[in-house]
Formats: sequence, C-alpha cells, structure tokens
Amino acid sequence: MQPEGSIFELCHVVADMDRALVHWTRALSAGPFFLAEMRMEHRNRGRSAPLAIKVAFGFSGGLLIELVEPLADDRSVFREALEETGEGYHHVMLRTDFDKGFERLTRLGFEPALESTTPYGERAVLFDTRAETGGFVELMDLHIAFERLVGKMSAATEAWDGHTEPVRALTDLLPSQLPV
Repeated sequence: MQPEGSIFELCHVVADMDRALVHWTRALSAGPFFLAEMRMEHRNRGRSAPLAIKVAFGFSGGLLIELVEPLADDRSVFREALEETGEGYHHVMLRTDFDKGFERLTRLGFEPALESTTPYGERAVLFDTRAETGGFVELMDLHIAFERLVGKMSAATEAWDGHTEPVRALTDLLPSQLPV
C-alpha cells in the first residue's frame, strides 16, 4: 500500500472500455480489472449534472489503475477530457486526508471540477490541475468503504495467474450493506 501523501491511483479516460481492458491486461499485464457502470448526480464545475460512466479498477504492481469510459448521457470532466484531448491520462489520486488535501489544493489556487459522494458516504473531488500537469488530482475519503474494496482487489491481483478472468464484476466485491 502506498504511504500517506503518495500517488495511490492513475486514471486513464478511454473511448472503448473493452479495447482498453484488452490492452491493459494483455500488453501491460495489469489486472485483473473489476468493471462496473456508475450513474449518479454529481457537481460538474459547480453545477448539478449526470455522471454516467463505465469504470474499471485493476492493479499494476502496487499502483491502482482506473479506466473510465464516459457513456452517452455523461456530463462530467471525463467526457470533457475525452472530447478535448482524446484517450489517455486523466488524473491521479493522492493518498491523503480529504480535508487537508482539499485545503492544500485550494490554497495552491486549484479549483474543484468534479464533486460527488458515493453511496457509501465517501466524498470525492477532482481538482483541475491541467495547466500544470495535463490532468486532474483526485481526493477521496478512502477510509470508509473504498479502502476495503481496494484490499480485495489487491488480494485478487496477488492470486491472479495473469490469464484467467482478466475482467470481473466490481459488484462481486462490494459490501452487501452500506456501512453504518
């Protein structure tokens, strides 16, 4: 697991999730990947908008890889980036306390571009840092449910033979009940 303050995740935005998963699992030997479709309301550049994406998570070594394909009705920075610059690097997620990271990035002059709360109560924000890095920086309340989910994905990676079931359902790893 990455230490506090380090990069925890690398995200790529993709136009075709199936093609991207073949590339990441076969050519880069990352995985297995856990795939899901997400639909929810979020704040996109300060306004309420639909977030509609296919998302897949898988490990390459100790780094969590996230692949995101915006769906037709998505109105988020994922669609924005795909339309403006095409497929590729989108953001990194930092392993840091959400409030401290939010304060630090705001103090540095970066603005939230995407804000959401997961069904498990985790706050997530993507700061627009494209002028400096070409991408965004994500912060998330990792300690609620996501950390346990990542632990399950990491264990699956350690047990994976590199071939069997390279793509799996993310729902298989999710808790059956929301945390209290």
